Amino acid sequence: MRGMISRKDIQMFGFFGLILLPIFYLIYTNVLGSQWNIHPILLFLLLAGMLGFSFIEIPIYRMRTKKPDFSQEKLQLLGEFYSVQLEEEFDIGDELVFNTRITLNLGGFILPLLFTIYVLINNPGFAALEILLIVVIATHLLTEFKSGIGMVIPDYLGLLSIPFALILDPGNVATVVLVSGVFGIMLGVGLSLFNISEQNEGSAHINLGGVGNFKAIYITVIIAVLLSYFSM
Repeated sequence: MRGMISRKDIQMFGFFGLILLPIFYLIYTNVLGSQWNIHPILLFLLLAGMLGFSFIEIPIYRMRTKKPDFSQEKLQLLGEFYSVQLEEEFDIGDELVFNTRITLNLGGFILPLLFTIYVLINNPGFAALEILLIVVIATHLLTEFKSGIGMVIPDYLGLLSIPFALILDPGNVATVVLVSGVFGIMLGVGLSLFNISEQNEGSAHINLGGVGNFKAIYITVIIAVLLSYFSM
């Protein structure tokens, strides 16, 4: 698990928690997500699980990257902004390089991935794959590697799939937004790993679906579930 529970984290959990309350009612009454052939309670548990398990990281790979020369003040500011214990991470290991861990976030990568695969299998369509390419390219271009933090993308990135879904497949917008948005962000961030200059930038952790990109994926899932209201 990376990070610390800060005031911003509590605010985020409170905000998404408030959204989940009416979503629970709408899901339970089969107003949302009914076309995905998934039990209402299981769908809600998936949404809650993505939020609740967002602090669990599963390591998949290690690499060595350069440790930037940050002042204590900058470490504190970055740590507070991204809710990461940077001072502790910079004190571990070599003075010049990180033994960087690349991880998959359980709530922000693995659970959304499994959910999206299930939806795609039960609702296949070419429109989602076409828009997926657009989102992958956009994500790849907008992904920024921040030294000490990892891969950072705009929280609103998944919204890009909505207008294209309305044009190409207006009768299946929820599924198209979910598949193209979630897969597109994941693939785009994954491809950006190959652009990391190990000699010029580094971080103790690079979290796929975690710090820097969790919100973009989770917001996309929430919006897709809400859009399923119009696909009944």
